[in-house]
Amino acid sequence: METDTFEPSRERTLEGLLAHARALVGVELGELADGLGLPVPAGLVRTKGWSGQIIEHELGVAPGGTRGPDFAALGVELKTVPVDASGLPLESTAVCQIDPVAIAAESWEVSYVRAKLARVLFVALEVPAGARSVGERRVAAVRLWSPDAEQERLLRGDFELFVRGFFRRGRADDITGHLGAALQVRPKGKNAADTRDGYDARGNPTRVGKSGFYLRPSFVAAILRTA
Repeated sequence: METDTFEPSRERTLEGLLAHARALVGVELGELADGLGLPVPAGLVRTKGWSGQIIEHELGVAPGGTRGPDFAALGVELKTVPVDASGLPLESTAVCQIDPVAIAAESWEVSYVRAKLARVLFVALEVPAGARSVGERRVAAVRLWSPDAEQERLLRGDFELFVRGFFRRGRADDITGHLGAALQVRPKGKNAADTRDGYDARGNPTRVGKSGFYLRPSFVAAILRTA
């Protein structure tokens, strides 16, 4: 398959980006990788992140990344989501890393996580049953999404729960994956020794495990069901 990969230096219109993404529906990632001249990993081991990288390459996300949206000129963040045959997400969707010190001073209105979720292009990747390679995943659906009033209420509520109840109180290590209706806070470090600066419950400097904000699978499933 030949695709019209666009370059980051000449980001197109929103309509052009959507047309490009929608044209990929039904295409396997291995086919996209071949067209881009990129290798397809053998097997399913150590392939985390490869699927997203292929979609980023195809749609023209600048390598290296920046703190802003993936498509800066369009204000669009790109998120790839592995799904089953019925379109249900198979895992939580990463949003951004958390700075335990900086986030304690943030409000929802000016938060980085809110900026990352202002406009998102979701690309659902179906994982075939019995797949032997990550290259067998195929683009199943494309959704451009911005939170409506109810979704924003849920996201704000979760954000304030984590910030007011945990980060401002030096209790980051007490957060569990059971908290949050739409957002989760989950570990993001390589292991328990992978930490960053934070504060303890007495306000003293300490080291806490790296973490990030994630969207719950049920929340993303509702987005993907929207025509």
